[in-house]
Amino acid sequence: MNQKLETIFHQYYSPLCNYASAIINDYTDAEDIVQTFFIQLYERRKLPEIANIEAYLLRSIRFKCIDYLRNKKRKNTISIQEIDYLEHTLPNEITEQEIEPLFHYYAAKLPPKTRTVFLLSRVNKLTYREIAEELNLSQKTVENQMGSALKKMKVILKEEHYFLLLF
Repeated sequence: MNQKLETIFHQYYSPLCNYASAIINDYTDAEDIVQTFFIQLYERRKLPEIANIEAYLLRSIRFKCIDYLRNKKRKNTISIQEIDYLEHTLPNEITEQEIEPLFHYYAAKLPPKTRTVFLLSRVNKLTYREIAEELNLSQKTVENQMGSALKKMKVILKEEHYFLLLF
C-alpha cells in the first residue's frame, strides 16, 4: 500500500467510521462504506492532490453515505426527505442535522479514556459522579478527563472552524 495512503488510513479510519455511522445509523455498514472508499483510493494507485485531505475524506464519505441511503431507499426503508436533505446541503454549510456525525467524528480523535468520559457526559448526559461510578474512577479523575477532553476538542474544532459544535 502507498505509504501516504496507509498513514491516512490509520489516522482517519476510525473517525470516518464514527462519522458514517452517525449518518446512516449502522456501524457495521459504516465500516463497509469506509473500507470500500479506501479500497477505491488504493486501486487508483494515486491520491488526488488535495489541499485539505480531511475535508476531502469527510465529503467523500458523506457522499458514499448518501449513495448507501439511496440504495436503501430503493428497498423502501428510508424516506426521500432524508436523502434530499443530505444532497442539497452545501458542502461548506453546516446544519443542525450534520452536527451529530461531525461531533462523533471529532470525538473519535480524542484518546480512548478521555473520549469515553466525554461521550458519557455529552451524549449520555451523565453527571461526573455517575461517570465515576460507571467507570470505577474517582470523581476528580473524571473532572480531569473532561477538562482534558474539552481542551482537546476546543483545539480540534477551532482548527476546523466548528468551535460552536462543542456547545
